[in-house]
Amino acid sequence: MRLDIRHWEMLKAINETGTLRQAAYVLGITQSALSHRLAEAERRLGGLLFEREGRKLRETASGRAMTQTANQVIPALQRAEFDFQQMADNEITVVRFGVAAYSCYHWLPSFLKIMSEKEPGIQLELVASATQNPIRNLQEGTVDVVLAPGHLVIPGIDSIPVFEDELVLLTHVNHELATKQFIEATDLEGEEYLTYSKSAQPGFEYERFIRPSGTVPHLVTVVEVTDAIVELIAAGFGVSILSRWAVQSAIQNKSVSAVKVGKDSLGLGWSALVRESELPQSAARVLSRRLAEWFQV
Repeated sequence: MRLDIRHWEMLKAINETGTLRQAAYVLGITQSALSHRLAEAERRLGGLLFEREGRKLRETASGRAMTQTANQVIPALQRAEFDFQQMADNEITVVRFGVAAYSCYHWLPSFLKIMSEKEPGIQLELVASATQNPIRNLQEGTVDVVLAPGHLVIPGIDSIPVFEDELVLLTHVNHELATKQFIEATDLEGEEYLTYSKSAQPGFEYERFIRPSGTVPHLVTVVEVTDAIVELIAAGFGVSILSRWAVQSAIQNKSVSAVKVGKDSLGLGWSALVRESELPQSAARVLSRRLAEWFQV
């Protein structure tokens, strides 16, 4: 390696602050010292990392790739040190955990209570960012276990089945579709359809229900936060097909109505995703097994 850890820390600091002066302040060194450090890094690499635009620094194309790596590597090293200290001081293993696609945690307090009783040596840390980018977060080590809808097949990722769910149409309680026993895809033709994903997800409603029918909803709007979708539906702004389990609180509170999708319903499995490299007795795999046990009760 041509660069030392101090150079990688410098790249991250400059990327976050935009100027040498502010980056030097963050790192606790003088601006002159940081300027020499940057020059040293560029000399070792044989090219420019940044170009000056007044007081601001702009990444070169090659510098941008280095900065992106620094933004991944430095937090990973910091997490490793934190985990080590936690384990060394308290004999506790920290497992970073998230839920994909849905920000649903109504079940979490009960599960945490069970985990504290059965696995006192494992401490869970919730990673909210796993909701949007679960696979990338797993691959980069930002999260260790992701509870995800759908049985995904991804190289390097193990998928452990946890429980079975179903996709349901959510509507306003007074919507005309709320009275139906089940909907057909053609029922969506005149509706404003809300979805949390910009692209069609394999195994979900578009691929299995909407596209085969040739139906096109009147208007499709992307709302990336599922909680916001539920609130919009409750206020009469559109319909959506979502996981019954994930939105069961809103259904039980009768703020929205849930209608079966298709005569035979549309099943949805949830899985615990872990890195394939995790050892059989690792804390991440123990957590996955406990999730499967807990949801089967």
